[in-house]
Amino acid sequence: MKKIMILSFMLVMILGIMGNGVQAALSCNMSVQASKTELTKNEVFTVNVNLSNIQSEKGVIALQATLEYDKNSLELVEMEGKNGWETPKDNKTYNAANGKIAIDRDEPGNSAETVFSITFRVKESSKQNLLVSLRDIVVADGTKPAKISQTSQNLTVTDGTQNPVPQPDPDEPDVNPGDNNTTNTNNNGSIIGGNTNKNVTTNTAGKNVSTNGRLPKAGNNGVIFITIIGLIAIVAVIFFLKMRLLNKEMKS
Repeated sequence: MKKIMILSFMLVMILGIMGNGVQAALSCNMSVQASKTELTKNEVFTVNVNLSNIQSEKGVIALQATLEYDKNSLELVEMEGKNGWETPKDNKTYNAANGKIAIDRDEPGNSAETVFSITFRVKESSKQNLLVSLRDIVVADGTKPAKISQTSQNLTVTDGTQNPVPQPDPDEPDVNPGDNNTTNTNNNGSIIGGNTNKNVTTNTAGKNVSTNGRLPKAGNNGVIFITIIGLIAIVAVIFFLKMRLLNKEMKS
C-alpha cells in the first residue's frame, strides 16, 4: 500500500509539471473602430482600440503597438484607458514622436473589450482621405508574447483637400475595421523597437511580465520542462522496479 501511495504521488508530480509546461499559444484579434467614418473639418471623434477572441489560459495583460495617423490632418486630443487598462500617457507609456505605445492591465483578462480610446479633432487643413492604423502589435499573457498583424480604419473628411485614398502597409496584412479575422503572424516573441520610456514589471500567478520598451521573449522553458519530466520518469521507473524486486525477495 505504501509503495502504491509513493508511486501515485510521483505520477501526480509528473502530470503537474507536464500541465504547467505545455500551454496553448496566445492568440487574439484586434481592431480600431471610429465612432464615425464621415467627418468634417474641426469635428471631434473617437477611435476605439478593441481586443476580441482571446485564446489564452491566463488572459492578456500587456500590449505594445505603434499608432499612425496623418498629423497634418488630425490632432490627437487625448487617450483614455478602458476596462482596467492604463491610459497611454505622453513621455511615459506613449511616445508622440514615433507613436510607440506600451501599456498593461490591472490583471489578465479574457473578455472582448475596448483597451483604450483615442479622441481626435479634424484640422482645418485636413485632407479628404485619412487612415488611422495600429501596427507592430504585440500582446502578452505573462508567458509568451504574440505578434498580431496591423489593423486600420479609413476615414473621409467630406470638405477636406482631395488626395489619394491611403493604403495600409503592404508588408503587413491589414484587418478590416470591425472584422475579427485577424491574421496572426509569427508567435516567436517578436518585439517592438523604439523608446516608449516604459518600464513595467507585473507578477501574476507566478509569472513575471517585465518590459523595458519591449515584451518578454519566449525562452527555452519547453526544453527544461521536457528534461525534468524525463528525469522524474526515469526515477519513478527505477523506484518501481526496485520495490518489485524487494517485494519478491520478501515473499521468497
